[in-house]
Amino acid sequence: MSSLVERLRVRTDRRPIYSLFDDSDDEVDKKSQPSQEIFEKIIRPDAKDESCQACGGEGDLLYCESCNYAYHPKCLLPPLKAPLPSSWRCPECVSPLNDIDKILDCEMRPTVADDSDASKTGSKQVFVKQYLVKWKGLSYLHCIWVPEKEFLKAYKLHPRLKTKVNNFHRQMSSMTNSEEDYVAIRSEWTTVDRILACRGEGEEKEYLVKWKELPYDECYWEFESDISSFQLEIERYHRVQSRYDKVSSSKQKSGPNETTESKPKPREFQQYESSPEFLSGGLLHPYQLEGLNFLRFAWSKQTHVILADEMGLGKTIQSIAFLASLFEEDISPHLVVAPLSTLRNWEREFATWAPQMNVVMYVGSAQARAVIREYEFFFPKNSLKHKKKKSGQTVGESKKELTKFDVLLTSYEMINMDSASLKPIKWECMIVDEGHRLKNKDSKLFSSLKQYSSRHRTLLTGTPLQEQSVDRHRMKHFTASRAKFLNNVAEFVEPYSWGCFRPESDCRSLDTILPETS
Repeated sequence: MSSLVERLRVRTDRRPIYSLFDDSDDEVDKKSQPSQEIFEKIIRPDAKDESCQACGGEGDLLYCESCNYAYHPKCLLPPLKAPLPSSWRCPECVSPLNDIDKILDCEMRPTVADDSDASKTGSKQVFVKQYLVKWKGLSYLHCIWVPEKEFLKAYKLHPRLKTKVNNFHRQMSSMTNSEEDYVAIRSEWTTVDRILACRGEGEEKEYLVKWKELPYDECYWEFESDISSFQLEIERYHRVQSRYDKVSSSKQKSGPNETTESKPKPREFQQYESSPEFLSGGLLHPYQLEGLNFLRFAWSKQTHVILADEMGLGKTIQSIAFLASLFEEDISPHLVVAPLSTLRNWEREFATWAPQMNVVMYVGSAQARAVIREYEFFFPKNSLKHKKKKSGQTVGESKKELTKFDVLLTSYEMINMDSASLKPIKWECMIVDEGHRLKNKDSKLFSSLKQYSSRHRTLLTGTPLQEQSVDRHRMKHFTASRAKFLNNVAEFVEPYSWGCFRPESDCRSLDTILPETS
């Protein structure tokens, strides 16, 4: 994989748009003209006939309507993507600096001098002040260094640009000494995390990319050639798509009367004697293997359970192993609800132990969550194939959309905030981390989760219960679906008040009175 510096250098070498030593008398238009106005064409002597001014190549050129320059859309900075504008003016006629999203850095950088300047300075290389800029609508992969000279030329046309530059300098000067190791572009921001969608074909094929450590609202379309070093992520995207194609073709063969409404019946319990081969993170400890078999047995009996190992014993890994075993049986989707601070750890553990599963983390701003719902929740409706009956009527594949993810990771806050989007999904398994937070049956989280439809529920907790009888009652109340006798807490606790029995008999009695059957 090429480094960030190499990628930026390639993009910088590709651009001839900003000329540092332009002594020509050609004047740049000072005012933006209406698109319908007929411009008097400027004849530039250095224009390349029927060739791109940047790379010298031919074909699919975009011609400036106010001069005789032409460019490939890809060679422009920032690059132009389809649909192309009907009227367009080149960077020599209109400054592209109005499309700057943010200024990231500023430093004196070497650049190649013209022959005239080289003769004056006695060197072929000079240092000029340049700004590292990020363009609107483009990722950090397309950031480039722009000479200060170009900013000075654009100030008159774009006064706000000068304000943006001043704000950048003010921000940089306010940095403390501890921030001397300032990094303008972190390498993660130019590393593909996930690919969400694909469009176009051949050289024009583009992928919608989510970058590492950046939210979903900073996803951008990228040409395949720009992310060619991330073949694993591209292959992973196509692998997820191929899974849908297989399901789609099987549905067409099965006929219109068979839909995904019919859920697979739980298989007979099969105990693992050793760590399963589909777990790539290593071998399970004996007690973790016992926990996996415990969860699988509960699933086969359609029983909701509480996994209450002590902290640090790997309840997360046991849960992932359980969901991965269901994935091997083509059972999904699953919902994992955990504190916001632990979601990253859940994501890392899934990537370590079960990378074959499509795991999506559903958090972030309203705009970021909208992108997740659009591209990560379901396969596109327009890709659903239809088959026709002999009578000519069209029959859809299914009455509902096919879920794209296998596991959705989300926080307690999202359960309450976005219940309208999450509640309609028929979840196979719901895992609630830090389950002791459900002790308060009057909380909004408790009432919200009770309304979610799931075939199996597992609570994870490693926190000792303070009021054991009451706390166990409330947690059991969440996992029990036939709990008429669980509604009155006072009635339940009275026979087990402190001093009436030993803690050991307390646990055995509670387990007897609170069956875990659904």
